[in-house]
Amino acid sequence: MLRRIDRPLIDRRHMLGHAVIDGDHMAIAEGWLRAVNCEPIAFPFFIARLKRLMKTHFDHEAALMLASGGSLCECHRKEHLGLLQLCDEASVLNAGNWRQTQSLLRKTFPKLMRNHIAEMDQIAVLFLNERQAIRKIDHD
Repeated sequence: MLRRIDRPLIDRRHMLGHAVIDGDHMAIAEGWLRAVNCEPIAFPFFIARLKRLMKTHFDHEAALMLASGGSLCECHRKEHLGLLQLCDEASVLNAGNWRQTQSLLRKTFPKLMRNHIAEMDQIAVLFLNERQAIRKIDHD
């Protein structure tokens, strides 16, 4: 039996200052916590939920960027795909190796997700907040 994880995936240090994006990150963090602490029989449900939360977040980011006159760069989109593929890999591993599945989610996923937030999402939020400030100035 693997030990229970009580430490969150992200915390206040990972807040970027955009309500939608920060809210999505917190939902992903909760989904991850459930997936790493569930019993093997419940894992397919929780990994599918985590993947859906991430997909929703990625769609939100793309829509926000488009509405602000920008778009996500190719490297940002590739990281999104990589995170989704990691969930797929965990699903496949789950069929035969629970410990390896959990290791992937407990070690690899947090590092990739935190780096993605600190780098790619921070750039997106800077762009979004700047565009919002410009629109506010234009309307005043």
